[in-house]
Amino acid sequence: MHTSKIRRDKLTIATSRKPFAPRDTVRDQTLDTKNLFKGTRELKIQHNSETYRLTITKLGKLILTK
Repeated sequence: MHTSKIRRDKLTIATSRKPFAPRDTVRDQTLDTKNLFKGTRELKIQHNSETYRLTITKLGKLILTK
């Protein structure tokens, strides 16, 4: 059996973009639907000049529609 030697170096790529913020500075948010919907079954979400509807179904599932 022939074995080959593989050179494993770290790859670095120079970019002009700023690096992402460290994990501890980014806030993870969890929104509870009870607080988000406040007793209603539908809410509107504005994103990139588009309006979306987030709806709670009769079975308690969430549906996002444009």
